[in-house]
Amino acid sequence: MVDIKYKYNKGENFMNCDLAKENLQKFNLIYEEYKNQDLTESDTRSKIIDYMLINILGWNEADICREEFVRSGYFDYKLSIAGFNVVVEAKKSLCELILPKQKRQKFRLKTIYNDNKDVINQIRRYLVEVGCDLGIITNGKQFIVAKFINNNGKPWLDNTCIVYNGIEDINENFVDFWNNLSKIGIINNGGIQPLNINEIEFTKTILSTISEKDNEITRNDIASKIAPIISKVFGEIYNNDDDNDDIQFIKECFVENKEVIKNKAELNGLFRDNAPLLSEVIKAKNHESIVQQINEEIKIAPPLSKNQITPKPVIIIGSKGAGKTTFLKFLFKQRLPEDTISNYPYIYINLMKYYSGSDEIDFEKISKDALEQFNDLYSFFEINTLRVLKRIYIKEINEKDKGVWKHLKENNPEKYEDKLSVFLEEKIGKQQAHLEALNLYLTREIHKRIILVFDNADQLDDKIQEKIFLFACSLNVRAKFGVFISLREGYYYKWRNQPPFNAFESNVYHIAAPDYGIVLQKRIDYAIKYLHDNNIGGVRGYTSAGFDLQIGEDKITEFFAGIRSSLFGVINSPILEFIRHTTFPNIREGLRLFKVFLTSGYTDVEEYILRVIHNKDSHQITIPIHEFAKTIGLENKLYYNHSTSNIKNLFYPSPNNFDYFTKIWILKRLEEQLQFEGNINKFLDYNKFVDEFCEYGYRKDILNQEIEELLQNSFIEADKVISDIKWNELPREFSITITAKGLYYIQNIINKFYYIELVLQDTPIFNSEKFEEIRSIFPLCDNRGKRDMSERIKVVEAFINYLFEKEQMQQPIVLKKKYGNIINNILANGLKTDIQRIKLKMNI
Repeated sequence: MVDIKYKYNKGENFMNCDLAKENLQKFNLIYEEYKNQDLTESDTRSKIIDYMLINILGWNEADICREEFVRSGYFDYKLSIAGFNVVVEAKKSLCELILPKQKRQKFRLKTIYNDNKDVINQIRRYLVEVGCDLGIITNGKQFIVAKFINNNGKPWLDNTCIVYNGIEDINENFVDFWNNLSKIGIINNGGIQPLNINEIEFTKTILSTISEKDNEITRNDIASKIAPIISKVFGEIYNNDDDNDDIQFIKECFVENKEVIKNKAELNGLFRDNAPLLSEVIKAKNHESIVQQINEEIKIAPPLSKNQITPKPVIIIGSKGAGKTTFLKFLFKQRLPEDTISNYPYIYINLMKYYSGSDEIDFEKISKDALEQFNDLYSFFEINTLRVLKRIYIKEINEKDKGVWKHLKENNPEKYEDKLSVFLEEKIGKQQAHLEALNLYLTREIHKRIILVFDNADQLDDKIQEKIFLFACSLNVRAKFGVFISLREGYYYKWRNQPPFNAFESNVYHIAAPDYGIVLQKRIDYAIKYLHDNNIGGVRGYTSAGFDLQIGEDKITEFFAGIRSSLFGVINSPILEFIRHTTFPNIREGLRLFKVFLTSGYTDVEEYILRVIHNKDSHQITIPIHEFAKTIGLENKLYYNHSTSNIKNLFYPSPNNFDYFTKIWILKRLEEQLQFEGNINKFLDYNKFVDEFCEYGYRKDILNQEIEELLQNSFIEADKVISDIKWNELPREFSITITAKGLYYIQNIINKFYYIELVLQDTPIFNSEKFEEIRSIFPLCDNRGKRDMSERIKVVEAFINYLFEKEQMQQPIVLKKKYGNIINNILANGLKTDIQRIKLKMNI
């Protein structure tokens, strides 16, 4: 008897089609003995089906759930990977399935149902309770594979099933069997290929039918004239080119954050003997205290110290856009005292300059540029003179003078100098080694220490970041450099206890984002000061009516003053609230949105400036929230596109999902957790959360996709900070909670007319008649983006009615009982009032 050994791997089962075929041939040798035995259902599973799943179809033990209890009994297997679940019902080996004896392998379920009614009904009960639609019925030799549950209103008996009618059939059609049911085949095909039939026969968006969908609005001439000023004021404080930073801009606009950062221990000294573990994050009350700590700690152990203590690497962490680069440049350019900088000359290295698109980074090039930058900034060290080069390599030169060069030095000085020159040229040619030798010379003889600032590592791939971290730490250990490395906090928390990062003792500072209100106030104040100090002299342009208009510097200044007073007034506080909730802590993104608003063709800058010129309404500038939202949602496009817009469409389903409300239900469940449990217990275990929604009839693969999209768009966040980093796949264990952005959307934005009017343009409609009805009343834009208001209201009402019908037909009763009807809530919480207000104002 052939001994069949199962490969129960805890890790990956690297099965391929060739090996699977070999294992099937081994199985064939003993099948004759098995088929004459009356194996129990348990024996069939352990001796036949387990082997089929693991050694032939390549499933891992980690992918297989066995004999899990549901209310209707115990199902035998559930195979699960990301985006795919299937229930397997095992029968006794002698329990024959009644199947057509034909060569073809696809039939309608209704063809085989009456002869296999009991087992089909049984697996359907399991599938309903598990929240899955795919099932496999097998006795180890025969297979029925089908989608036994429908959610599209069509009779499930009309579905196609795949049939393998015995071991001989599997042998004859092995490649087909492998492609359809193996783990690799399902991953590659996105499911069981012959059953991947779109449930929805019709799907179309309004946007897809508009030929001018990519056209942009005609820009206002006057607005374009002041756009350069706006771009400067609301752009990055620091330039990519380190030499061209506007020092005055930095001084005026940098915001020192006052938010308290709670950490495990306060730093006792950057150069203390017992440095903190990497898991320790510096406790700093504000930017001022961080600057003071760093300055004092750097000076605790100067380079001339006899014990030659080398400062531990400093890691600057913060979320995307929180201001890590700004802080680093502000620290070294503005806040560290001159005596500190003179003893610790720094070199700023923007790592984005060295990214080539691969997993490699040229450290020789980085070292070469660092040497050139040092020579340019600190030329008084004369590092390229023969005198200094000889001092850098004095130890090696002395050794050679006593050895191989001794005769030349004493008898042929000219040839000796040639040898020395060749030696030094070779040393200089090895850029990284020369950079290290330079710093060792400075600390040894000049009592100075170079600080290398590695910025933007967090913008690069994981593998590159790891190499950069090791490179920086090696320079710190081998050559006594002080090193600063900026990382995104998500990566830091992911890596901190893993090698190689836990091998180095580092001091970690957290940079938190400042308040948006202060940031915007400083930027607008700077714009006014910039106009006054630089004698801009005004601008000249044409109004929308075609009139030539000269706008003086004083009027532009008044325009910015009006923006400031209105932005921070009661009337326009919703705009600041919108920015705070939808972009915090990404200050860079918040500034970008405000810049988009001021420079977009939709913003009526002409009207605002003319109001100032003609002293209209006491220069008061009122910016309605719907205008602001429309502007940042469209930027300069005529129509809304969900994939590129700054305003995200919560009604847009993930691929293979046809439910408009999945994202909203997820957010409402997380909102409930926050409201009832508070901040302390706001996180929900991801797997338990998904299991809960599967009980409502949702598929796990769909939930995975929807949650990934919510994470990517910052509607939810995880305890592992996975929304701040890139993952090839979600980790196995983590917890999720709703963000301020997610709350703001479901409590505020989703209830507004401006939001529904935008997203309906690019939401798929799954009913041809409804689509034609909505599309027929959708008003097109003119070249200024204007559309008929009465038609806009009609199309919003038609779209909401369509969503209401879909919600009544498809949504789980238990969710509607817990959280109410979504569309009714939207109408009651703002949309109905918005429509009534617009109709009254427009006399519609």
